Amino acid sequence: MATVQSVERALLLLQEAARRPGGLVDLAARVELPTSTAARLLATLESVEAVSRDDDGAYRIGPMVSSMTGTVAPGLNLQTIADRHLVELAADLDEAMCLSILVGGDTVTIRQVDSPKPVQAEDWTGTRVPLHAGCAGLVVMATWPDADIDDYLAGDLVASTENTITDPARLWERIHEARDNRVLWSHGEYVLGLSSAAAAVLDSQGRGVAALYTYGPSYRYPPEGEADSIAALVRERADAISEQLGHAPAPSEAR
Repeated sequence: MATVQSVERALLLLQEAARRPGGLVDLAARVELPTSTAARLLATLESVEAVSRDDDGAYRIGPMVSSMTGTVAPGLNLQTIADRHLVELAADLDEAMCLSILVGGDTVTIRQVDSPKPVQAEDWTGTRVPLHAGCAGLVVMATWPDADIDDYLAGDLVASTENTITDPARLWERIHEARDNRVLWSHGEYVLGLSSAAAAVLDSQGRGVAALYTYGPSYRYPPEGEADSIAALVRERADAISEQLGHAPAPSEAR
């Protein structure tokens, strides 16, 4: 029974670290464990790379668990399903297309397909971006229950650029916009000079597990008058991927 209890406690710590990274004392308090017990469990989880520790001591989901998030259901690999849509959209839009997944309090880009344009932004594969710092994270958060969003917004919202929104009230406005339209544009919120449109990829329960997004230099993207049509294409492809993952869209999601 003690072993089972240890597993349950370790899973609670993993769940909290995934929901919002935190230090030892913070995580222990959130799962109502003695600090000494949490320390032992986190040390074990860290030894197998289920969690990793930042320089500031915050624990977050580690590479072992992150590598499992690309597969969201038995036999269904998210990246494999999304790849055709990424390639086709990159050709249609003539700009880069990417797929990012949720890892703790960040999104991490796991696949990028570039356009043939001579002037391109850098490859974002492997880059971690805070959920509040741009459209990819916000469209995923928009699928969460309100209480989970409030918990995230109560944390330390660091500004990546002068355009990063860190005010919870303004972020809620953006989240409501994402809920209404199921797609969102952002301009220079993580990197100045880049614009991006994203839509969430949903699992069978309707929760965002990834974001499909396109981006390019703001001086040319989106072309004048084409923002809405580009957003619609990204949303349609994200919806198609979601359906392959078992999500059944509600009537209100029909476009």
